[in-house]
Amino acid sequence: MRTELAAAALLWIQLAPIAQAQTTPRLDTTTFVVVGEGLAAGMANYGLSEVVQDKSFPAQMARQMKTAFPQPLIQGPGIGDLLGYKPLPVRMPHYPQTTVRVFPQRTDGEPEAPSLFVLNLSVPGMKLADSLHLRPVPPLIQDNNRQQTVINMILGFPALILNRDVPLWSQVEYAEAMNPTFALVALGYHEALEAAVGGDPSKMPNPAEFRANYSTILKRLRALNAEVLATTIPDPMDTAYFTQPVPAAGLLQTPPFVVLLGYNLKVEDYITRNGLSTIGNQLLRRKIEPLPPGSVMTAAVAAEIRSRVRALNTAITEAARESGAQVFDLHALFAGIRAAGANAGSRRIGANYLGGFYSLDGFYPGATGHALIANEILTFLNRTYEQSFPLLNISAIAAEDPTVEARPAGGPLFQALEFGISEPAEGVSQ
Repeated sequence: MRTELAAAALLWIQLAPIAQAQTTPRLDTTTFVVVGEGLAAGMANYGLSEVVQDKSFPAQMARQMKTAFPQPLIQGPGIGDLLGYKPLPVRMPHYPQTTVRVFPQRTDGEPEAPSLFVLNLSVPGMKLADSLHLRPVPPLIQDNNRQQTVINMILGFPALILNRDVPLWSQVEYAEAMNPTFALVALGYHEALEAAVGGDPSKMPNPAEFRANYSTILKRLRALNAEVLATTIPDPMDTAYFTQPVPAAGLLQTPPFVVLLGYNLKVEDYITRNGLSTIGNQLLRRKIEPLPPGSVMTAAVAAEIRSRVRALNTAITEAARESGAQVFDLHALFAGIRAAGANAGSRRIGANYLGGFYSLDGFYPGATGHALIANEILTFLNRTYEQSFPLLNISAIAAEDPTVEARPAGGPLFQALEFGISEPAEGVSQ
């Protein structure tokens, strides 16, 4: 009996390294393709342009993985409508643009030869279902359809100007055509933002349909023998676009009860970024007035948004499990930034408006925020695939990031009596 046990133990020792090798998936980053929307594209400060694209978390990851990652660089001031703000008319080129699409510069200042294909296929405003079906459509500039124009400029260039019989691919078809060895899928954030900004949870996709579409994307990419990483959807209520009244009062330089009583809010409600701006202007004029629609979200609506985001993230996790894809919990990362912030050099940055993580639009991170995301994903890849990708130097990036240097305005407090508000009785938050 002892001889049999000893033989079995010896066999296990011999086979253990083989078993370990078989359980660790292999990662090849030679062709790194990203399927996403505004977040993965690098959108920040109200638009998408080459300045912010270079700082997107996929671009920063690619540099650390030492893999080529051509992007559809957009000339400033950029493209892409921002939720919560009035859509702009379609004008391209838009002053001071000349060509709209631009190309990286060589060390001698001359532009590099244009890349026929790009690998960051992220399109601002792209929804999950659209990534499967929407394709570039001529003409290149669609006067009455800004979203189609953005799709054309990113996915249809230069195909739409070649005047040849060339394929026009949807986002997922484009990804397949690149035959990726590693694909990152970051979709669903736009749908969550759209529902949150509109204050309408019913705008969120049906979880079953969302799961089916997500599963289709993952399976099509996995069929190419690519390693696929799906990211969960950040909760819009964790972003800087939404601020609860008490921290909002700190930004507005007034006691909390001025905001709570002056605008008939509860501590658990949320003020939007536009609402914050409106309140600030009213305080400057020493006149509190009713807020326009879209300025406030009640706690009940916020809770429903959170619940529906969790349902979509469950759908993503299930779809990934079925297809053999990995999942990175971007939702948890954003929630952690909201709860505790993160170190960025000598400063602790956070998710409050002007807190250093999010850019001025409140939805999308600045360069340092993207670097933090990139580092967390690289750490995940190192652990999951036994890689050794070097991490970004957050301190160095933060030192050159104006988002980190943003600060709320100082100055004296706006006093309650200036607005005819009496100090509240005991029990009302101050």
